[in-house]
Formats: sequence, C-alpha cells, structure tokens
Amino acid sequence: MANMIRPEARKALLRWGETLAATAVVGLGLYWALGSFGFVQWVGWVVVVVGVAMLWSAVQRARFAARGDGPGVVQIVEGEIRYFGPRGGGFAAIDAIIALSLSADNAYWLVEADDGQILAIPRAAAGAEALFDTFASLPGLEMERLLRVLAQAHAPRAQIIWQRSMRDLLT
Repeated sequence: MANMIRPEARKALLRWGETLAATAVVGLGLYWALGSFGFVQWVGWVVVVVGVAMLWSAVQRARFAARGDGPGVVQIVEGEIRYFGPRGGGFAAIDAIIALSLSADNAYWLVEADDGQILAIPRAAAGAEALFDTFASLPGLEMERLLRVLAQAHAPRAQIIWQRSMRDLLT
C-alpha cells in the first residue's frame, strides 16, 4: 500500500502531516462548539483553542523542515547535538553553543561551540527536524526570525541567526 503513493506526495504528507492533524483537531472542536449545547459546546471551544496552538506549532515545524535527502544523521541525545556524516561529523553540547548560523546556500546549519568547533549540519540530514526543539531552547532565539531567514533566497555569506549574549557567556 505504501508503494501506491508517489514519493513526492509521501514527502509532502510527512512534512505537512502534523499540520493536517492539527487542522482536523480544530475542525472537530468547531463541530462540537457550533453544533452542540452545554458542556460539550464548552469542551469544543477548548479543543479549538488547543487545536489552534497545535496548528501554529505544526506550521512552524513544517517551515523549518528541509526538502530532500541530505547526507548524514542528526541525533539529540542527553543535551548534545550529534551529527554523523559520510565525511566525519561531530557533536556539540547544547549548553556550549555560542552561535547559530545558516550557510550562504541555506543548505547547512553552522553550530559554533564555546571550544571554537563549528559543526556543519546539512538541513536535510536524517533526523534534522529534531533541531527545531533544540534551537527553540536557546535563550533569546526568536524562532520566527529563524524561519524568515530560512525563507529567504541564498545570501552572499553565512547569516548569523543567534549568538549567546555576553551576560550568558560570563555566567
């Protein structure tokens, strides 16, 4: 059955599947809220609010996801980003990250650690979608700004998206 879906359609469903599910939750909540009375109506409105929050998050995640198949595998394990690629890889403790950039061609995340190591992670690597939550946990990082940078065409040079503040570096 899985072979009956074209590969492009399957990738689109995987990328936007969470968004479709959140839309279904909003629809169910609206059905209950507008078509019922009493307690069920109130539950419907609560489900709508939860569904809208889910939808907002799902759209952000879908915008973050890269298209295609990139080399290597990304893992987030015990507070550490690990990248294993065909030409090596590396790791960076999330607490040790001092800067996050996007390569000029928008193909690589450049994660700089406090020891000077820069980890170049292909955006389309297997498991790279887990970086969304990791990046969102960086203090002061605005995810909407990150998503705007991703939506832009190629830049003449790498774009710094986030840097740890001096106050954070001193503590």
